[in-house]
Amino acid sequence: MTPIELVIIVGMAIATWATRVGGLFASYGISRAGGFTERFMKNLPAGLLAALIGPKLADGNVEIWLAAAVTIVFVWKFRNTLAGVFAGTLACALLRWYLR
Repeated sequence: MTPIELVIIVGMAIATWATRVGGLFASYGISRAGGFTERFMKNLPAGLLAALIGPKLADGNVEIWLAAAVTIVFVWKFRNTLAGVFAGTLACALLRWYLR
């Protein structure tokens, strides 16, 4: 790794950290969101996952469709989105390794 690559990686890490901390400082003092905002924040992870996965499902890859099915079943059965994403990612990796 060259020094410029290291500087770029560290710079992007600082930029990412700064945006997260900035959001915490910006929301400081806000007591409780209600109504639309609360529903929006509750459903945001599912919306982000759908936005990320949707275009890949449109490609029609068998591995992606099977991994999505594993994810859906896992989340439905265990009610844990993060574990479901992990299971789907693992399923996709194993299917790609096995089918190719």
